Amino acid sequence: MGKVTAADILEKVPITRKTLWLWQKKYQFFPDPIKEAHPGGKGIVGYYPDWVKDRCERIYSLQKQGYTIPMIKEIIKKEQEERSSKKILIVDDEKKFTSLLKKFFTKHGYITEVAHDGLEAGLKAAQFIPTIILLDITMPGLNGLEVCKNLKGNPKTKNIKIIVITAHLNYSEEMVISSGADLFLRKPVDFTNLLDKCDQFIEKFENSISSSKS
Repeated sequence: MGKVTAADILEKVPITRKTLWLWQKKYQFFPDPIKEAHPGGKGIVGYYPDWVKDRCERIYSLQKQGYTIPMIKEIIKKEQEERSSKKILIVDDEKKFTSLLKKFFTKHGYITEVAHDGLEAGLKAAQFIPTIILLDITMPGLNGLEVCKNLKGNPKTKNIKIIVITAHLNYSEEMVISSGADLFLRKPVDFTNLLDKCDQFIEKFENSISSSKS
């Protein structure tokens, strides 16, 4: 994935740094930049994913047409969901963990939704239709294995890739995979490794779509 600086964005979009900051911090149209050492050794530079530049152009265009911030948020959300395959549903009753995962995957260009129990997971999966679900096993109500079986048995959600994540040792990989999961990981999870696994699923999904169209 490419990356851009604030200067790159402002060169393309006629807004001020303050406006860029508001879009980022107050309205959360895109994630904070990642700080890295300047390649020329001149201090620290903040880098956004390259898609942020296109996002800013779109926001600016909508504002020029008279749309309000809430309206723009809804428009962008719908546009993202319609065209993106990078959609992930995070299911875990540990709210701090889901918050960390949501922030991490959003920073890497994923559209994320969160559920905190098995029933909510099933409802959101059917509405949101993510490409990937990160699923905890031990939750209130339906446990993760039951959720997994239900999703794989539903024609609408059967093709969603499910990565089961748990800290409990009494669940074996064989048990989890037999319930319909595509991958089994134990906590604590290496977020970078998890991102790599998800990116691989997305790449395979997009390749299959391209093949079916050709």
